[in-house]
Amino acid sequence: MLRPDTDPSDPSQLSRHLISVSATIRLRFRAALLTRGHDLSPSTTQIVPNLPEAGLGMSELADRLGLTLQRTGQLVQQLEDDGYLKRVPDELDGRAKRVVYAARGLSLLGDVDRVADEITAEFKAILGVRRFASLCTDLAVLDEALRGNELALRIP
Repeated sequence: MLRPDTDPSDPSQLSRHLISVSATIRLRFRAALLTRGHDLSPSTTQIVPNLPEAGLGMSELADRLGLTLQRTGQLVQQLEDDGYLKRVPDELDGRAKRVVYAARGLSLLGDVDRVADEITAEFKAILGVRRFASLCTDLAVLDEALRGNELALRIP
């Protein structure tokens, strides 16, 4: 419920609202994943939304993350040590390695999708189906205009 002294259409509050909703989503994801046995560090969580289920080469993943190959390798190693990822030979280039999900990583993806469904259902219940659909459309337009069409696959 909005405070009585708040104008919901006040554009000066847009950033505050977006940051607040984003922070709330991240906190809920973290808490829900912890209860499901996934204790990921904040630095490694950026891998999950950027690694498709089919995997990527290390250089492609580094480019997608906007990180150096060395830093990407460190994050992948941490997730490999925790059993979420593995490196396998690239079928097209025997010298290269491809980063793919291990069994625990695939379990994490399922849990991420379930948590996203729970959050989506809550938002729909708050806004109603039509307002929620409109919000999704508007945010998608903004996201693509600002980030382009190479969007993250998931939000951990």
